[in-house]
Amino acid sequence: MEPRLRKTPGRTYYESTIEDFALIKNPDDIVEFLVESDEYTEPHQLHLQKNAWSNQIKILKKYLQDKKGYIIFEYVLSRVNMRIDVVLLMDDIVYSLEFKNNEVTFNDDDINQADGYGYALKNFYEVNRNKYVVPILIATKAPDSICSNGADLGIDKLFSLFKANTNKMEQYIDLIRSKYGSDVIYTEEEFEEWVNSPFKPNPTIIQSARSIYMNNQVDAFFKFDSGQENLDVTEATVESILIEAKQNKKKIICFVSGVPGAGKTLVGLDLAGKTRNDKANDLPDAVFFSGNGPLINVLTEALGRDAFKNNPVKFPNKNRAVTDVKTFIQDLHAFKQDIIATKKKKVIEENVLIFDEAQRVWDEAQLEKWLTKKGADKKYFGLSEADLLLDVFKEKDWGVIVALIGLGQDIHTGENGLGLWFKSLLSKHNEWDIRLSKNIFNQKADVLDAYKNEILNCPRVKECDGLYLKTCIRTPRASKLSEFVEALLNNEPEKAKISLENFDNFPICITRDLHHAEQFILENTLRRERCGKLCSSNSKTLGRDSHSFDNIDNWHFANWMLDESGRDSSNSLVFAASEFNIQGLEIDWSLLGWDMDMYYSNGAWNQQKMLTPKRFVVSDEIVKKHILNSYRVLLTRARKGMIIYIPKAGDYEDKYNTAKYYDSTYDYLKSCGIKDIDEVRKYTRISNAIQLPF
Repeated sequence: MEPRLRKTPGRTYYESTIEDFALIKNPDDIVEFLVESDEYTEPHQLHLQKNAWSNQIKILKKYLQDKKGYIIFEYVLSRVNMRIDVVLLMDDIVYSLEFKNNEVTFNDDDINQADGYGYALKNFYEVNRNKYVVPILIATKAPDSICSNGADLGIDKLFSLFKANTNKMEQYIDLIRSKYGSDVIYTEEEFEEWVNSPFKPNPTIIQSARSIYMNNQVDAFFKFDSGQENLDVTEATVESILIEAKQNKKKIICFVSGVPGAGKTLVGLDLAGKTRNDKANDLPDAVFFSGNGPLINVLTEALGRDAFKNNPVKFPNKNRAVTDVKTFIQDLHAFKQDIIATKKKKVIEENVLIFDEAQRVWDEAQLEKWLTKKGADKKYFGLSEADLLLDVFKEKDWGVIVALIGLGQDIHTGENGLGLWFKSLLSKHNEWDIRLSKNIFNQKADVLDAYKNEILNCPRVKECDGLYLKTCIRTPRASKLSEFVEALLNNEPEKAKISLENFDNFPICITRDLHHAEQFILENTLRRERCGKLCSSNSKTLGRDSHSFDNIDNWHFANWMLDESGRDSSNSLVFAASEFNIQGLEIDWSLLGWDMDMYYSNGAWNQQKMLTPKRFVVSDEIVKKHILNSYRVLLTRARKGMIIYIPKAGDYEDKYNTAKYYDSTYDYLKSCGIKDIDEVRKYTRISNAIQLPF
């Protein structure tokens, strides 16, 4: 019986067992079946596409005669507008094959395309999380001399891209099968489950913002693993509050909190995007604000670059595109400037304001300094920033503030966390109802005990469990990263050690050798990933002679986060980002320099303000809290792995015998289960994991 032709609508053009594929007598039958499935090829290009398919079938029928597994032609990567020429599932290994018929070289666009397919298969489909994924670019007539001799293997089992001709393709696959293959044979049911695997990417906040701005709500597109349900519940909870406030003419503030990396900013952006893009829903318009200047600059620059590139007619220059973006993502300080710009009371246009990093509101003293510089009317003096923001709704008949709270992440002078909001709401603003989760009081980082009983017993307060995000989606390989960091900072080394043991391929290592640290991070950063140095803004000793941890300035930080290469790019490891730069953002691999502003001694953490490498000052409790919070931010920025570098004696002039404090900090971090680089190398990227012997 002739093997049947089949496909999975929306996912494949043609699929079969490799055995059935090899038995098909007339390859043209497959070509015609592919043509029937094709919706995109222009008629005048169809003959070229048919020739390409025919050549691929000829090559693969010859090679796969004695193989077992499954083959797919034109596998559709849902939602990212990609189609892979051929996917092979053999020996529990996933091969992504991109053919360039009759090509004799490998150009950059083709390399990026083929590499992107491998990256998407590994990172966007949970079914491949524990499988080897092998991307191969095949220029069918390329000479052997320009083909790859081998490839590296990442910690996530993703190989770097192979560049091959037809013969080299066969050699690579044979070698990988022999070295990494298993005896697994998929059943038809298991194959169908693989083909229909749900699309579950884990994007950065920048990628998420790009999708939202381009009129694609986040929905399932940007929600990963167990975090998806949590995000859905939180957004639904906030949406119901918006509708309640509008219908019942109420003023409601809802506090969205959770563990670091749980997606608080994503929730805010998605809500703003829904009200901006979908006018058919019942949600009132919302505006996204943030007092986090670097985050605003990076997002507006990224979205502005995209808008300018994709719509040059509407945006003849990048500056005009960035200006348009600023109607979607707005700077809190510019908003405050607008509030105080006139002595006459002005009713704001918006009914719903989404404030990111709302824990960073200023106290009365800090706001007064700012108001004085701006020449504001003295009627605003004596207010905290929370008072000011609640006051702007005074003349509105209803309103909602969605306060996105990063607990333990107030890091600047005058920032006093969630307590300022509670103080204002309890003592000055009885007209506001409050929605929050009682889990907001569980974290030790923010001392909220003084408000807990009064808030939970206040008749204007309603508890909503959905307003607390429990799952970290920034680091799917280390969903308990925040738990580990809290234990480390709370001086609970045994608890930290237990948390660290549960991480899945998320290396955290330590070293006293900066060169080894830089080498390690560059070895493990694959294409399409971003690495970078981080250090406290208070750091003064790290690399003071080599300038190896100089902070990137605010003017160039967007380049640090967005550029792939160049001196300002994070990937160059020339400049370091501070907690002020990186808060709210993330990179794949971080190299965290640990300085003397926070050191471990006599069984406890100590924080001190560093004025110069040789001069320290005794810090008050608020400054100590901000330094501690700085390291909480820096320790939770990596998505795939983190290296901690601590200097040692001999790296700098140590007139005051401070090296002993670096040593004690190093010893404490080791007691938390953090291993030296040399101890974790076997778990990370393998250079030349596959090397052809000929």
